[in-house]
Amino acid sequence: MKKALILASLCLLVACPAGFTAENEISPETEITSTAIHNGDYTPQLLEKIKAERNTIYNSLNMTPQQLVKKDAIDERRYGDLEPQIKKLCLSRKNLKDLQADKNSDKSKIKSTQKDIESARQEIKHISNKYDKEFKKILTSEQKSKYSLIRKLKRADLKKLEEKHKKESDLRPFGVPVSQAEYTEQQKKKHSLFKNCKKKD
Repeated sequence: MKKALILASLCLLVACPAGFTAENEISPETEITSTAIHNGDYTPQLLEKIKAERNTIYNSLNMTPQQLVKKDAIDERRYGDLEPQIKKLCLSRKNLKDLQADKNSDKSKIKSTQKDIESARQEIKHISNKYDKEFKKILTSEQKSKYSLIRKLKRADLKKLEEKHKKESDLRPFGVPVSQAEYTEQQKKKHSLFKNCKKKD
C-alpha cells in the first residue's frame, strides 16, 4: 500500500500540463518551462519534469561511468542555476493571470510582468545552452551526433504538435453565434491586421 502511494505521489509530482512552442533551440528546460500553464509556483514539479526528460536523453547515449560522473556535476550546477529562474517564471505567470483577471489592472503592470516572463524565459534558454555546450564536451563524436539527432527529432515533434494546436484553436468556440466559415474569416482578418500593425511598428 505504501509503495503504491509513493508511486502515485511521484507520478503526480512529474505530471504537469504543457502547451507547445517552436524555437530554434529546444532544450527540455525551454520546452517545459515556456509551454506549461501554471496557477502558482510549480518549481519543484517543473525541475523534476526537466530531470526526467534529460535522463531519458542520457539513457539513450550509453555513457561511460566516467562520463556519468561528469554529467552529474554539470547537472547539479545546471539545476542550481535554473531553479531561481523557473521560480521567477512561475510566479510572474501567476501574477500576470491575476492582473489579466482584474478589470481594474494597470496596463503598465501587465506589460512589466510580461517583460519579467520573457526575461525569465531568455535566462532559462541561456542557462540551458551554456550547460549544453559543457555537456557536449564530455561526449564522443558518435554520442554528439546521436544527441543532435534526438534534439532535432524533438524539435520536429514540437513543430507538428504546435501546428495541430494552431488548427484546433481556429475552430469556432462553442456558443459563438456565427458559422465556422464566418469565424475563420474573422480570424484571418484579425491576424492579417495584427501582422500589418507589427510591420508598421
